[in-house]
Amino acid sequence: MFRHSTVANALCALRISYDSGMSSPWPDLAATRPPQTLRIGQPTLAATVPTAMLLVDYALNQNSLPDAEVTALAESLPADLVSASWPIRASMAHGAVLRAVLLHQLPVGHPGHRDWPALRGWIAGWTDAFVNGVIDFGCDSVMHYQQRRDPEPTAAEIAPRSTPSTAVRRDGPEVLRAWAIPDPDERAAELLDPRGFRHTLLDLLDAIWDGWLGEAWHATLPDLLSAAAPAPTPPGCSAEQWITLVTGLRPDPSYAEIADHARDVVVMPTVGLGRSLSLFADQQTWVLFSPQHQPDRSPNNATGRTGISLGNLGQLAPALTALGDKTRLAIVLQLLDRGPLSMQQLTDALEVHQSTISRQVTVLRRSGLVEVDGDRRVAVQRPAIRHAAETLLATLD
Repeated sequence: MFRHSTVANALCALRISYDSGMSSPWPDLAATRPPQTLRIGQPTLAATVPTAMLLVDYALNQNSLPDAEVTALAESLPADLVSASWPIRASMAHGAVLRAVLLHQLPVGHPGHRDWPALRGWIAGWTDAFVNGVIDFGCDSVMHYQQRRDPEPTAAEIAPRSTPSTAVRRDGPEVLRAWAIPDPDERAAELLDPRGFRHTLLDLLDAIWDGWLGEAWHATLPDLLSAAAPAPTPPGCSAEQWITLVTGLRPDPSYAEIADHARDVVVMPTVGLGRSLSLFADQQTWVLFSPQHQPDRSPNNATGRTGISLGNLGQLAPALTALGDKTRLAIVLQLLDRGPLSMQQLTDALEVHQSTISRQVTVLRRSGLVEVDGDRRVAVQRPAIRHAAETLLATLD
């Protein structure tokens, strides 16, 4: 599951985030489902701050990003903060869990929706019991995705806990192991320390705000407010069409399917997404975008440039990096042409040392482009390569 090299494949539990571009879990209930609610949400730091955390986590894991400034910020973070925040970023699923928590728990009308010191003060005021509840919700969300547990967790129902839950004590190491964090059994103890968790979370968010987000938020807030101006919903407008009308970006098929099956779709402007869209769900379905220009919201504008899903974009860097080496590319081409092969067969076909083949296959495995079966045969993952190629083509649209 959530290994660092393929972290963009799945961000967290199904109801928390679809930034990975995963297929819709809902059946076609068009004949019975009630009419959709389609609306534009006001910009809020409750969505923007954890989305920035998600972007930074992507950058720390060498994923592609829509904003080069975020990459620069991630590279400038102190090494001790990066290391200290590993359990937090894992249990918060990059930031997707925190995003659901803030959107559900920050009171309507709270100044923290627009003001970082106010939001920071609200987070700093979380009781240890509430932090335990947030950690429990995060671990439950990650494990729900991994094991398809029921019921699906929601941030609207976080229960404060006087002590860490049995589930966190049991699942904490597995959550960290799923993200390939070193020493998961030892570091899982940090999930049992709510004060340390809150302190490190605030240190990370402070670094993100001071290093990039604060300036970006204040510089773009007028544009965000303009993009959130009310707009009439054309008769018969689908969620996919509504997203395109509001954002000027056409959601990719996976996002369109999820949105068209959702009951309540909220399109909300934020910063740092470029041409990407970020879709996530927890009771409601949110679609985040960054306004590039004032979109044409006329009913006749049913098309737009492709809004590349954030997860799909993130997958590009590992895939293209893996294919950028001539030996690794040759391995992939051999597998595409001949099917699964053993290490020895690849060594004979490419006439290189077997240690070289083994090393390059490891890189390809980490990028999700090949797998090794029980018989030690290497098999190419055609869908992963096709997905990367289609995402790259979408950037030309």
